[in-house]
Amino acid sequence: MLPIIQTRLSLILTLTLLCSISACASSNAHMHGNSGLPEISAATFEKDRQSILAMSGEYTVDFQFRETVSLQDGYQLTTPYLSAATEIVEVIEDTGKRIDMQHILLLKDNGRIVKHWRQTWIYEPTMVYEFKGHNTWTPRHVGAQERRGAWAQIVYQVDDSPRYSGVGRWVHHGNLSSWESDTWRPLPRREYTKRNDYQVLLARNRHTLTPTGWVHEQDNHKLILGEETNPIISREVGLNVYTKTSEVDFSPVHTYWKGTKAYWADVREAWSKLMNGERTLKLKASWQDKKLFMYLFELAKEVNEQKANRETWKEKLSEILEGFVVDVDGPEAKATAEGNY
Repeated sequence: MLPIIQTRLSLILTLTLLCSISACASSNAHMHGNSGLPEISAATFEKDRQSILAMSGEYTVDFQFRETVSLQDGYQLTTPYLSAATEIVEVIEDTGKRIDMQHILLLKDNGRIVKHWRQTWIYEPTMVYEFKGHNTWTPRHVGAQERRGAWAQIVYQVDDSPRYSGVGRWVHHGNLSSWESDTWRPLPRREYTKRNDYQVLLARNRHTLTPTGWVHEQDNHKLILGEETNPIISREVGLNVYTKTSEVDFSPVHTYWKGTKAYWADVREAWSKLMNGERTLKLKASWQDKKLFMYLFELAKEVNEQKANRETWKEKLSEILEGFVVDVDGPEAKATAEGNY
């Protein structure tokens, strides 16, 4: 067993025990009147906020994924995936009940800067978009019981298209601060570029603060949509370890973000209009033989090199997104049912 995965399993057992002791985040709340809903203190809310904000900073990151159990006859477990990176996590919005954080990679080998994934945290959300497979996301109303004292974590792709979302509550017990949720997720890049034998990751995500940064743990099952007899291929565990560093010069990353943040803000606004809670969102895997991220990264490069002004990039952005969005009620929807972007 990989040493760090073994450490991760020990952490899971510890967290389970502490959840039992603390009644899984109920220790900081009491029942409110006759509503049956917990009353959340201002101190708990602020501790949640500070835990989320504590994930920002400059990091070295270790990514580790290992299939642990074969659940389909004849299936051979894949080779463990190990990778490392340097990355900043930048707070780009904080309104109190909404915190937006952008991850940006600095590649060690060639110094390239890559806008990575983004995470948005919303307190007591009323609606989230959930992944349903086949490049499709649908809005779901979050009821009063579920959202009380909870935070939604909404994760976006490198091009700010949706990825997955989950709703859960932070647990604070002594020196432990941790948040957990269950989600459906598209295949990650490490998978969809190499295989197409399943369509959804059934994932349990856990974010936990550590003395040196934070960790993102995953318990994943690989699901074949439409398969009733043997729908699960295998079980996988993942551990992404974010360790704060002062040894890396991230100034090129901050310069890149300064030059492109207005553009990416317009990208986020365009997506928010498409995901207004009133429609299902379905995307093509490609348009004119190119992936969505390729178009948006090329446009970001033009913006950073000052070859495109705001009027130009907004016009191009509108055209690009229009090319990828599928009318879920039209004939095109069936034709794009495959694909795991």
